[in-house]
Amino acid sequence: METLKFYLVYIPVFIVLTIVLLKWLKPKDNEYRYKVLLVFAGLALVLHVTKIFFFPYNTHVFPNILRKSTLENVCAFGAVAYLFILISKNKIAIDYMMIVGMLGGLAAFLYPTEVILGLFDSMPVSYKLTLISYDTIRFYVVHYLLFIIPFIMYYFKMHKLEMKRVIYLPITVLLMMTIVYLNEVLLRSIGWLDDVNNFFGRDIFFDRNIRNSSFVFGLPDNFMGVGTIFNIFVPKFLRPNNNYIPVVWFIIPSVIWGFIFYSGFAFVTNRKETIEFFTKK
Repeated sequence: METLKFYLVYIPVFIVLTIVLLKWLKPKDNEYRYKVLLVFAGLALVLHVTKIFFFPYNTHVFPNILRKSTLENVCAFGAVAYLFILISKNKIAIDYMMIVGMLGGLAAFLYPTEVILGLFDSMPVSYKLTLISYDTIRFYVVHYLLFIIPFIMYYFKMHKLEMKRVIYLPITVLLMMTIVYLNEVLLRSIGWLDDVNNFFGRDIFFDRNIRNSSFVFGLPDNFMGVGTIFNIFVPKFLRPNNNYIPVVWFIIPSVIWGFIFYSGFAFVTNRKETIEFFTKK
């Protein structure tokens, strides 16, 4: 019941905001809409990198807390990368944003871990994020931006997914995961994970249940149920005793599910060519 209020307030608010945005942008041309999306992406970037100056981040050890403004998970990656993807207008990168970025933003609304679990980097905290607090609002706004930017592009047909690029989706997903992994390597090497290590009394680097590294180190125990859709495609030698080989374990699932998701999203944005792709002899 305590967490229900977040769903009852923020989801309706952003549904209404989505309707308002779509009505506002409807009479505009795509050039104008693209400029608006650039502003949205810039806002997501600013909110992500500046959050360390606000509660609860500003109560933690400096400079270790700077890790929270890095590319520590898929949504953090999106918050930083969206602006540069839009500026580049690279179709492969935009494909990634349209599928993985949008799903990541949406998933955060359905399961807002940072808000409802009472944890900070998997460490229990004594405070609770209230319904109306800076970090609660920031969390929802950033993840809404990760969702709404590609959604607007879908709605106004500003980008077309083409099956000839389907192979690049798993590649971009694995590239993102590799960047997140290298980010963790860097954080560990410069000591910015020391306070987390000290709390747990050990090196937590390979522990898939600590911090939120977007499945880079494997499926956390609390995702094992839904994670079956990934695990069934992971050979045992890539997850001996459920100790996943970082990033590499996800190669086969990314190829299989990447094809499925890309095909589904392509059907929405480019139905005729998608059907032709599957029916041509």
